Amino acid sequence: MPSFTTFIGAAALAHMAAAYTQVNLMSAFMTKNIDPIVFPGSYDKSHLHSIFGSDALTASTTTSAELQKGCTNADNPNDLSAYWVPTPMFTTDSGKTYTPIGMFRFSAYYNLGETPAEVPIPQDLKMVAGKATATTEADMDPNAQSSWSCEGENIPRDKNGFPSSTCATHIQQLLYFPNCVNVATLETAYKDRRGGACPAGMKSMPQLRFSIRWDVRKNLPDGWSGEAPIKLACGNAFCSHGDFVNGWTEEAAQNMLATTQEKTHFSAVTGSLGSSPMSCTPKDAEPEKGTSDYAESVGLMGKRSVPEWGWASKSRMSRA
Repeated sequence: MPSFTTFIGAAALAHMAAAYTQVNLMSAFMTKNIDPIVFPGSYDKSHLHSIFGSDALTASTTTSAELQKGCTNADNPNDLSAYWVPTPMFTTDSGKTYTPIGMFRFSAYYNLGETPAEVPIPQDLKMVAGKATATTEADMDPNAQSSWSCEGENIPRDKNGFPSSTCATHIQQLLYFPNCVNVATLETAYKDRRGGACPAGMKSMPQLRFSIRWDVRKNLPDGWSGEAPIKLACGNAFCSHGDFVNGWTEEAAQNMLATTQEKTHFSAVTGSLGSSPMSCTPKDAEPEKGTSDYAESVGLMGKRSVPEWGWASKSRMSRA
């Protein structure tokens, strides 16, 4: 596994994303303590997540058809997928209180120019990248290639996996999802190597990569040196993970396959819902359920007899 302190240069990222399609989501439409993949139907077990895409997502969502009834803040209206990550938090009072960091942009990249995909992303596909229970670099899933770095800068990371000094621009979070799927069972996996083979019974699909730029300059204008005053709602940076429920229309998902043949530049994905962003405004479908308050979410998780996440013991939550 590459060291978590390894800097991924802009040129390397450009090469890795030589052939791609891209969906931009300029902000999280909801911050809430739900996770319909890991804790379906629950409003008191999950840490806070920043949620993007279709606002039809609830704690009980299981199908693409449900998401496709919603309003999305994706710039491609044919993508009604739901995307979410643990909310990054910052503190200005030495950890007594934490506040969500605002974001600059979330981009979902597909394909990455490696080899042509064999099948489209199936309807109803749900998948997770990264490990929410990881507390050290050694615990992380190397396939997810999770990283937090100052965009365009080679700044070493602190003991928690975040940049050890102020970023001139934004903190960029990267995360890679499985690129193989069993279309009958919807089980997913990674190829055995870049450009390699899928496990038996699986076929390659367009690979999803999260690229999120968090606006630390606005929230921490005085910067920092040493340990970053930042953590994820699941703990330090090593627990970084992302969730995805497919909401692409079947036609658009099929059309995405053609973009995986191209090796040099961006290719748009078209569909019956047009090319202009939706004119609606996404909103929480269940505003009366769950919480968007960090302290309250920690309190709810603390009432559980056996914490689900490695960091969430009462002794380690007492500072929040």
